[in-house]
Amino acid sequence: MRKPDKAVREQTARVALGVAAMVALMLIVYAVIGRFSLSVALGGVYSGLLGILNFFIMGMMVQSVTERMAEKERTEQEIADMSVQMQNRMKLSYNMRMIGLFALLVLGIAVFKFDALATILPSVFPSIVIRILQIAAAKKAPVSEGSEEP
Repeated sequence: MRKPDKAVREQTARVALGVAAMVALMLIVYAVIGRFSLSVALGGVYSGLLGILNFFIMGMMVQSVTERMAEKERTEQEIADMSVQMQNRMKLSYNMRMIGLFALLVLGIAVFKFDALATILPSVFPSIVIRILQIAAAKKAPVSEGSEEP
């Protein structure tokens, strides 16, 4: 297995921080409404960690595809063929990760008896965190000189 590059490590850390904050907020809400329990806490932490792991695996897949595309100079036809292969590889990776995530969520709920909602809800937290990070990055992006009005 390849070593994760700086971008994968940094983005995974940012997503992990956001997911941890959202799981903590979810647990606080459960406590406030009087439904907090060990099965809620374990389900939230379990699913949050699965979401972070899923994001990390996706980052490693993107890194692998990017490195493979940049390995050597290629003809336009080789680039086109490889592009299709890499898209198929990314789709397969996504499908396998979703099947694995679903199976592990079911395992947590059915076998370990984690609270169902507290286990399922954090699985969407990485997507929410990614959107928030994208919005924050877009707001930080400098305005290009050509778009300014006089």
